[in-house]
Amino acid sequence: MSKRNIIIGAGVVVLAIGWYAFRPELLFVNKTVNEEFPGGAAMASIEKGPMAVTKGNFKGLAHETKGLASIYQLADGKRTLRLTEFETSNGPDVHVYLTAAEVEKGSEAIREAGFIDLGSMKGNKGDQNYDIPADADLNKYKNVTIWCARFGVNFGQAALEAPVSIPVKVAEGNFRGVAHETKGMAAIYKLADGKNVLRFSAFETSNGPDVHIYLVAANDAKDDDTVKKAGFIDLGSIKGNIGDQNYDLPAGVDLSKYRAVTVWCKRFGVNFATAALASAKS
Repeated sequence: MSKRNIIIGAGVVVLAIGWYAFRPELLFVNKTVNEEFPGGAAMASIEKGPMAVTKGNFKGLAHETKGLASIYQLADGKRTLRLTEFETSNGPDVHVYLTAAEVEKGSEAIREAGFIDLGSMKGNKGDQNYDIPADADLNKYKNVTIWCARFGVNFGQAALEAPVSIPVKVAEGNFRGVAHETKGMAAIYKLADGKNVLRFSAFETSNGPDVHIYLVAANDAKDDDTVKKAGFIDLGSIKGNIGDQNYDLPAGVDLSKYRAVTVWCKRFGVNFATAALASAKS
């Protein structure tokens, strides 16, 4: 083989390796995605997700980048990062990171800052969703970074606002009528300040004299005797026999003991309805 052919062959190999490493064509080829919001359109409700937790606008660093990064909590408790009206450059091995600090470039620098890899960028244009690990601390990881892992470069970043605190559902159960037909859901939520709240939703029962809401120390308040013998906490008079409503729980109440909600008529000692509480599904 001639020296010229060897040089040409070596040049082709070098070019192939360089092309594989740099993938320069990706900088000029757009990939557009248009994912729907997981679970449907956003609704701000204590029962119905998704709920906005935090957001921030992208700014370009190594490449011009724009759009909005928002984190939502879904009805099942999971959190999702959603990029909307998003646009950046394409490139090789580009990932979406949650980072604990702003980092412009350098693999060592990103490791020192700390990050959570949410996966490869789905497209350099368009709306898209990324699942967030359940244990991710959004008070620490408060930047969304478009990171080229191949070259250790930050294409663009969105600094997120301080996350809002969202009530966490810890127990729930559906009402069933005992003395009176009753429907709806009873759910207990833990608030950011540690307080517990009992919430009725889509609730409907009969009206009556001196009707109270009891938290009963039994797995299920099946009848009047169960309520009387098991022991209960009186959460106060019923606020209405129809509609959504909230009741504060005393501090330190043992939810492993008090496992049923009862609509109780004190005047006549009658159990209108009960909801057996089970741990909320995660």
